[in-house]
Amino acid sequence: MKRIIGLLMVSAALITASCSNQPAEVKKEVIVVPPVIIKETIAVPPEKSTSVTLDKNGVKVETKKVNVTVKH
Repeated sequence: MKRIIGLLMVSAALITASCSNQPAEVKKEVIVVPPVIIKETIAVPPEKSTSVTLDKNGVKVETKKVNVTVKH
């Protein structure tokens, strides 16, 4: 008899828990980042920045030093 009453109480608790299913609140966070526009002038590379010389000893290639910076 005690088993039947215990089983009925557990089943009643499960039924009430499954029937009282309310929708969960959903919180969405939206992060708005303003666009960053960086206007840079386009540098025109100098003419003949690379020179190639061919002679009897082989090929000789010379270039000017170029500074390159990368901004994040």
